[in-house]
Amino acid sequence: MKITKLSGAFALLLIAAAAACGKGEEQQVEANATAEVTATAESAIGEGAYVEEHESGKAAFNVAADGSVKAAVTGPDGKPIREDIGGTLLWKDASGEEKTAPLTFDAKTGLLVAAGPKLEADLTQIGYTLNVAGKPWSGTLHVPAGGTAELHANAKGAADLALPEGKLGPHGGRIEIVGDDRLELLVDEATGEVRVYVLDVDLKPVDIGERKVTLGVVADAPQVVVLAPAAATAGVAAGAYLTGKLALAADPLKVTVAVRNGARSAVALCGYRPGVAFAVHAHAPRVKVRMKTDWHAHAHAHAHADLKAKARIDPKVHVHAASGAAAKANAKAHVHVKAPSVRVTPPSVNVQIKAPNVSIPKPSFKASASARASAGAKVGTH
Repeated sequence: MKITKLSGAFALLLIAAAAACGKGEEQQVEANATAEVTATAESAIGEGAYVEEHESGKAAFNVAADGSVKAAVTGPDGKPIREDIGGTLLWKDASGEEKTAPLTFDAKTGLLVAAGPKLEADLTQIGYTLNVAGKPWSGTLHVPAGGTAELHANAKGAADLALPEGKLGPHGGRIEIVGDDRLELLVDEATGEVRVYVLDVDLKPVDIGERKVTLGVVADAPQVVVLAPAAATAGVAAGAYLTGKLALAADPLKVTVAVRNGARSAVALCGYRPGVAFAVHAHAPRVKVRMKTDWHAHAHAHAHADLKAKARIDPKVHVHAASGAAAKANAKAHVHVKAPSVRVTPPSVNVQIKAPNVSIPKPSFKASASARASAGAKVGTH
């Protein structure tokens, strides 16, 4: 009897194990199928695709140098979305001209495809809107002339030169590796002035040389800014850094940096790691570039010093002269020198220069008694 009970219990265990095994195999098959579909989509879209993570899923893009685009969309479960999907791309070139192209679904590949203009600028801004089951997903790409493949390749190269986590530049700014360059990037939070310094291997500032730097920024609104070499100021040599202006109310969601040095060019998306989706949803981390600086105070001080120097070198002295008897009287001791007043607004700078003390000795006249008498007689007769 005992044997029978044990046999029955053992049989139940076998059945449960078989069911669990079957369920596990089913889950594994489903996982393998999903992985296979994902791998197929990645293979179709091309190696080095750039992926953005939205709250409702991911969108992968491959933008080629000729302007052709392939995109794949997956849901939060990682499965490809192939129904009720479409979209639009909006190119914006350096002149500000905009061109649109539809993203249409290709049933054969399971991808969205589009044909846009050739990529020619150091950074081309491409906005996208995906319609996924009636819901819009939107974002902005800043793509180099070599397309997303160049962005991916540069990110892989920069990974080999990774800096210690949280390492800041000599001015307290963010350090980004772009090609062979180490750049320090920071933005004045009050004025929006942006500066980019070029650093050597010891992270010390060096001359910018012939470098041209372009920034693609995604914040409240996307923008592309070409930086200019800084002019010489008091204590700062020309070409010490590159500068420009950004409209930022908060730290941006994305910053793409393109550097051209002669015939060489390189690009980097701050914080991007190859093979990892870049978060662009509302809870995504921001790129910390804004900070308090004393640049405005220095500029104010330099302007004040320049005005003082100019006033010392070229004061405007007004001497009021008269004629006749008044001129003779003024010749004794009445010389008026009016100090200039220099006013610059804004900021308001007043430079007051005191009038010089001009002392003219009283003329001394020696005359004979007869001459004095003669003079008295003339006065009396008149």
